[in-house]
Amino acid sequence: MRSKSGFVAGLVFALLVTACSKPEMVDPSAQLDPLAERYVKLALALGEHDDDYVDAYFGPAEWREQAAVEAQSLDNIITGATSLAVEVRAVRVSADDFLLQLRQNFLASHLDSLAAVASMRNGTALSFDEESRRIYGFVAPTFPVEHYDAVLAEIDVLVPGDGPLHERLYNFDLQFRISPESNEAVIRAGMAECRARTLQRMDLPEGEAFVLEMVTGNPWGAYNWFQGGAQGLIQVETSRPLSVFSATSLGCHEGYPGHHTYSSLLEQNYLLDRGWIEFSLFPLFSPQGIIFEGSGDYAEKVAFPGANRTAFMRDVILPIAGIDEAELELRAEISAAKHKIRYAGIEAARNYLDGVWDREQTEDWLINYALTSPDNIDSWFGFTDRYRAYRINYILGQDLVETFVRSENPDGDNGGDWQALAKLLSYPPAPMLMNAE
Repeated sequence: MRSKSGFVAGLVFALLVTACSKPEMVDPSAQLDPLAERYVKLALALGEHDDDYVDAYFGPAEWREQAAVEAQSLDNIITGATSLAVEVRAVRVSADDFLLQLRQNFLASHLDSLAAVASMRNGTALSFDEESRRIYGFVAPTFPVEHYDAVLAEIDVLVPGDGPLHERLYNFDLQFRISPESNEAVIRAGMAECRARTLQRMDLPEGEAFVLEMVTGNPWGAYNWFQGGAQGLIQVETSRPLSVFSATSLGCHEGYPGHHTYSSLLEQNYLLDRGWIEFSLFPLFSPQGIIFEGSGDYAEKVAFPGANRTAFMRDVILPIAGIDEAELELRAEISAAKHKIRYAGIEAARNYLDGVWDREQTEDWLINYALTSPDNIDSWFGFTDRYRAYRINYILGQDLVETFVRSENPDGDNGGDWQALAKLLSYPPAPMLMNAE
């Protein structure tokens, strides 16, 4: 029979052994790392079925080669993304670790979106609103026609001349068009000013830069192809007329503090500094679109607050464009009124893609309610047929970004707006930042 002291010693030893053999707690970020790798490989696999899906990739070259060789079926991609999303959500992340919560939300939402995109490429038909909800995480609001009629009446009073409003607005806007010979000089001047203003407020990765190209034959107005290494290729479509306002709208949206800035920061902060491999790939049709496009469109308001843009147009851009004078103040007033009908284009896309309106009905709405220029009608259809519900990311995205900025800076001073936008761009583009359900 064992003595009491021997029993106690044995019990203590047993407890120590048990304690020492207990598995260590696994770092949640380390748990997410292999899941993130599987996500990237699934995204590359989907890219083999959809040329537009992988907007940028600068991860291991062998992963892309593997995706091409394996040529996974869409059924396998859907199954893989759905099950992987469950695994991502099962990782226990502390409520105190906001950044890791964002990472988990980013991965889970992007996998849900990936499965939805693969399902559509596999023949599943979705309504416009269901597509936008499942892929981007949001549904754009609808407005009654009376809303648009009321705003159009406001604009009608502002635009000079006689005849239909859309014709008068078209003729009024001719004074702001730049000649093809001035396109590149105007865009470069605007981009330089956007960058200078951004550098006064934000730190960018060392050596960041971009190449600017003027191109034709595309359904979009401009595109930022991020190359990795804080390098970008910004292409501007010139087959349609550009206006003097393109200098700042494209300069801020595609460059600073828009897409190029955000992409460079994501690469530096998360891929390089933390080794989060999911940021070696930027998927086009995904929840990050709402923040990318929304922040890109809102960027101009922050970089050129109040009358800043009008002054910059008058003092810098008009001379470069060879325009002696233009009614800039009135155009700013008209633009502010037009902002109230910004969802008219989404309403057109919703009804067109859902088969409620044919092309003729859609075109009529675009001209009379969205006040779309006849020069841009064909490109509107080209973009909508190709990118579909992606359209919500610009208008709704800008509204959501503005809501975020205003929640961070209720007073609305420009310095506070810069700080709030910089804070948003310092985070992974996770839907939870925009209060997604």
